[in-house]
Amino acid sequence: MITVILMYAILAASFTVAKTAIAYATPYFLVGFRFTLAGTLFLTLQYIFNRKKFFLRKQDVPHFFWIALFYVYLAFVPEFWALQYLTSTKVVILYSITPFFVAIFAYFLAAERFTVKKITGMILGFAGTIPILMIQDDIREAATEILKISLPEVVLLIAIISGAYAWFPLKKLMNKGYSLPMINGVTMLLGGLAALTTSFFIEGVFVTHIFSFWPFLGWILLLILLSNGLFYNLYGWHLRRYSFTLLSFAGFLCPIFGSLYGWYFLSESIKWNHFISLFLVGSGLYLFYRDELVER
Repeated sequence: MITVILMYAILAASFTVAKTAIAYATPYFLVGFRFTLAGTLFLTLQYIFNRKKFFLRKQDVPHFFWIALFYVYLAFVPEFWALQYLTSTKVVILYSITPFFVAIFAYFLAAERFTVKKITGMILGFAGTIPILMIQDDIREAATEILKISLPEVVLLIAIISGAYAWFPLKKLMNKGYSLPMINGVTMLLGGLAALTTSFFIEGVFVTHIFSFWPFLGWILLLILLSNGLFYNLYGWHLRRYSFTLLSFAGFLCPIFGSLYGWYFLSESIKWNHFISLFLVGSGLYLFYRDELVER
């Protein structure tokens, strides 16, 4: 479980980096540039270091396009658009509801069942987000959004659902013998090119997409390292060992780490809410993971 915790610590950092990067470029172009570059790097490294796994069967091409749509395009274009209007803290908190969508998809697509302990663990983990939601210091107009959802939040919800679903068809490709770097390379390149096309149609061709090149490039490279490089591959590696629901449920740790990063890097205060959330989330993870070990 240590590597799972580390994986989500990396993911939480990527939200902070993404929020910073969005200040230096238009959102659609940023997503397109990021994933086109990341996909190209993945494919280049795959060709150099593992040429035997550098292949693409004709019958699987539609599956790669399908995964690129949900794994990259619909998971990140809406997210980065929403990041213009939402704080990174709010985004990472909203992402913590991912396990419930994963559980729904797992029920229909993976025939996954749930015991009382698993359900209790999930409920306890979800309850762990409530104390953090009570903190409204850095969430714009949080008091007016309790009973209604803003358009950026709806758009972000599309990204969350898409990301939750994408791992199911991705795992099918992994089971067919494709390496994760190969899958990442192809789908990220396809998704990145689609985002760039969207950028040219919506944001315009003859406009300044990058506001300050060197800071933009620096933050993008860091984002690629954290999210595309480390998190994506760690998640794929863990998919071979743990269930969809467990890995996604562990995403409840993201708000905890996100708050810690805010305290350390941005001098934001940590309140009693964070410690209660940490205890509840940790307890929920223990219940959920213990039940899964018994099944094995």
